[in-house]
Amino acid sequence: MNTRTSLFAAALAGTLLASCTDGATTPAAQRIAGAAAACLPGETGAKAEMKVYTFFDAGGARSRVERRVRPDGSESLSSETRPSRAEAAAAPAAGALPPGGVLREYAELDASGRLVYADVSLSDAAGVVKRMILDPQHGAALLRRADRAWGLVRIPTREPLIYAPVSSIVTPVAAWVARRAAQAAPSAHLFDDVTAASHGILSDQLVVEDGRDTFVVLGDAALSVDGEFITSLPLGSTTTEPTACEGGGSTAAAPWRSG
Repeated sequence: MNTRTSLFAAALAGTLLASCTDGATTPAAQRIAGAAAACLPGETGAKAEMKVYTFFDAGGARSRVERRVRPDGSESLSSETRPSRAEAAAAPAAGALPPGGVLREYAELDASGRLVYADVSLSDAAGVVKRMILDPQHGAALLRRADRAWGLVRIPTREPLIYAPVSSIVTPVAAWVARRAAQAAPSAHLFDDVTAASHGILSDQLVVEDGRDTFVVLGDAALSVDGEFITSLPLGSTTTEPTACEGGGSTAAAPWRSG
């Protein structure tokens, strides 16, 4: 079984597991994603550098990212994003996270910065509302809604793939996937889970520089970024800055830039 076949098999196994347990991005599903990561070429056996970034605002909105960067430049990211206390108590606006909701993401990028696997799920207090699994290596996207079965969609394989925000919040993981894609090629394909379609976009439209700062433009938001990671994130009505905690346990405030 070659690398590509192994990765697709791991993705399908994760899909079957989740459809039986309704537990997207549960520890069991994360183990499947880990199996997919093991199929990536490069120095997968080498020790990865672990970093944690936490974005939060005064209202309680929060996004936490765990990032593992391998010596060959490939990386994995997993995150949870939750709404503010006020948003959680109110009736959800269009595209907003539902009350008691959580948006979970897992993404694998190869050494060039191209997305090779992504698992994104949106849940409310009752369970999974929708879930999207992307396998760009095989040109496949698996989509699920709470009221319907899984659907398979073909996606382009030639250019790097990124995905549109699945809620009104543009997450650090989605923005970083776009940033790395823009570094990997002059253009990318943006996949939208709502329309189940993708379209081409130039990299210089994804990442914009104003002479001082660099921004990732995704959805209706512009997130500032530097060579390390995303440096600001709109959560609700405010823009937040992250705190970065590296593998050794030290913490330092990451630089903030308006976004």
